Order: sequence, then structure tokens, then C-alpha cells
Amino acid sequence: MATVPYQSSADTARELIAEAMRQGTSHLATGLDAPPGTHLRIGGRDLVNFGTCGYLSLEQDERIRRGAVDATERFGVQFSVSRSYVASGLNLELEALLREMYADHPVLTYSSTSLCHISVLPALLRAGDSVVLDQQVHFSVQTAAQLVRQQGVRLAMVRHGDLGALERRLRRAQATGERVWYLIDGVYSMFGDVAPIDDLVRLMAAYPALHLYADDAHGMSWYGRHGAGYVFEKLGRRLSERIVLATTLAKGFGTIGGIAVFPTEELFERVRINGGPLMYSHPLPPPMLGAAIASARIHLSDRIQSLQAELTQRREYCNDLLAASGLPVVSDPRTPIYYIGVGRPEVSYGLVRRILDEGFYVNQTSFPVVPLRKSGLRFTLTRHVDQSHIRALVEALAHHFPKAVQDAGRTMSEVRAAFGPASSDADAVGGPPGIGA
Repeated sequence: MATVPYQSSADTARELIAEAMRQGTSHLATGLDAPPGTHLRIGGRDLVNFGTCGYLSLEQDERIRRGAVDATERFGVQFSVSRSYVASGLNLELEALLREMYADHPVLTYSSTSLCHISVLPALLRAGDSVVLDQQVHFSVQTAAQLVRQQGVRLAMVRHGDLGALERRLRRAQATGERVWYLIDGVYSMFGDVAPIDDLVRLMAAYPALHLYADDAHGMSWYGRHGAGYVFEKLGRRLSERIVLATTLAKGFGTIGGIAVFPTEELFERVRINGGPLMYSHPLPPPMLGAAIASARIHLSDRIQSLQAELTQRREYCNDLLAASGLPVVSDPRTPIYYIGVGRPEVSYGLVRRILDEGFYVNQTSFPVVPLRKSGLRFTLTRHVDQSHIRALVEALAHHFPKAVQDAGRTMSEVRAAFGPASSDADAVGGPPGIGA
């Protein structure tokens, strides 16, 4: 199987992050005198916000803010007890609403999506299973997967989207009887591309050994009925017994926390009873439970469709402008995550610095969040920005992109080579991409 070496390359990552900080493109901080929204106040300047992941801008919705305040006034700011002893009634109310969002599939909530993975994966997997990680699956999934090695589970990593390598593993599993769990993102956090759900469904029909674990954090809220997300919608709003879904309340949903959605009550109960952090970690606090309940009610109302439509209009407008700009956009136009490929890290530092100077907050990306030679500029669309902001950003990008390439002593042919069909997700440095928020 065409596997990818799993290396940390910590020294390289440290050097690149230190350089990004020196260039003023990473580890920035907002001020205390203005809430985040259309603008982020960074270094005393109001920058138009094209860098956060609250796609529907629900984090500033008055109903959700009021939900947090009301829960605080009624229950305080903490409920410090393991759910193995006693669960908050607010927690159970939230899980009931989420279950309604997910067509009566059982749901568990966590204080973060990372803890969700740490809880679910060791409870699902057993000795003799194999795990195949897509090279760009989120780093929180990769970290949780390491915990199952001691259970006698074998781990392998394949190049991003390489279903051929996955199928070769599945053919071998037919002889051994092992289960193969493929760990993926629904919408990938950096390049904004989507999982090939239709192809995976066909593979699952052909190979009973194949099981799917999908983290759809970046697909939630802005896509699908009730905002249940890209993966759940593409699966026809029904999980087969071999699919488990994880996602987040901390992006489009507008609050904080992670959730796991199960195909059966049996799997739900197995994780509820044995799922690590559910026993030893704190649950969501009352303010966040109140906010999440309010958001879930929005998701279950007709309002969610109009919010999704507003974001779709912005996305289509942005796509039209980018198509006319000639910029090397390598992301999927169906998602609100955009990636301008530049190749080498030094080009991304220069381009992002220029865009920050123009008054726009965007994300500088290089190793370890993406492969070393696939550095770039990432930006996101939310309802906070309007068409005038989008047009101004695209114009600034089109103006500064060739200058940043030239300043770094690089050429457009090098950029094209980094992202062309012959390029590889593996670099000389190696290591797993996909660590971004």
C-alpha cells in the first residue's frame, strides 16, 4: 500500500512557526475593546475578518448570547462532576435537540471535538482492527488514533484521497477477516476540499470490512437540512451500522464543544459507558450548554435555511470574482474555505503580510498544517462580510500575489508545479498535514 511515513518533523515546524511569528503573520491577538465580528482589532487596527470559522456568524446571535446568560443566571458557570456520577439536565436537553437534528440518531456531547475523538475511537476499535488515516485528516483525529495502538490496532496513513491504496488494504482484509476503519474529514480544514462520500459508499458496499469514521467539523451548520453537515446530508441523513460521525459545535454552530453521532443505540451505549473523557473529564459548563441549546433550536427552525442561503450567495459571488482573477485557487468552490496556493513558505509570509497591511485578516499556512511545498494563504467566508468586503479582498489578492512571488525570488511556474497533478502530498520533510483549526 502507498503509505506515508508518520514523522513529527518538530524541528522544521518550530522553525517555520518562529519565522511566521517574526514576520507578524502568526500568533496574533485581538484587543479587549471590540467584539470579533466583521472586524478583528489586531495591533490597534480593525482588520476585515476573513479568518475565523463561524461560517453563519451565530457566535454573535442575540438568541444564543441570551441562552448563555440565562443558563448562567439559573445554574452558574460550572457543573464540576463526571457524567458517570450525574449528568446536567441541560446536557440531556441539548443531546435530545441534537438527536432531532440528526434524524433520531443517538448523540453524545463533549467539551471539545478533540476529547470526542479520544473518547470514541478507543471504545470503537478492538484488537485485530486496522486504521487507515487520510494524510490530511485533522490532527485531533490523528492524535486520538495513536491511543489505539496499545489495544493491538494497526495504523497506516495514505496519501490524501488515495482510495486505490485503501482498496488494496481492503482486499487483503478479505482474507484475514479484519475490520478496516478509514478516518477522514468531511470538509478538509485547509484546502477546503470534501470527502468522496459517494465513492466511499460504493467501497463499503463492495467490502464489508470497511468502516468509516468522519470528522465533519467544517461541514456543519452551513450545509444540509437542520445544518447537520456535509457528510450526514451526502449519506442521505442515515448512518449505516459501519459509520460513526464526529463534528463540532465550535464553528458554524456558534458555540463550543464536540459531538459524536452513532448509527445504533448499542454503539452509543458502549461509548457512553466506556468512553474515557465521559468518565474523567468535565462536561460542557452551563453557559455553553445554554448557548448550544439556543443554537440547536435555530438549527431546527426555518431560520437555518435563510442563514445558509445568505452564505451561499456570498460564496458564489466570491467564486465568480476568483474565477476572473487568475489567482491559483486550489480549494473546492462548494465550501466556504478558500486556499490560494503559493508553494514555498517565504511566499506565503510575504503575501499574507501584504494583505494584513491592506486591512484584511487572513490565515498564513505552511508546514505542519499543510505539506511544506504547498504553503499558501487561507481565508474563510462568514455572514459577517458583505460583497464589498469580498470584492476588496479579491482585488488586493490579485494585486499583491505576483509581487509576493517576485519578492521571494520565486516564479509562477514553481507555484503551478507545487499544486499541479504531478505534485505529491509528501515532502522531503514528511509528516502529517491537516493540523489546522
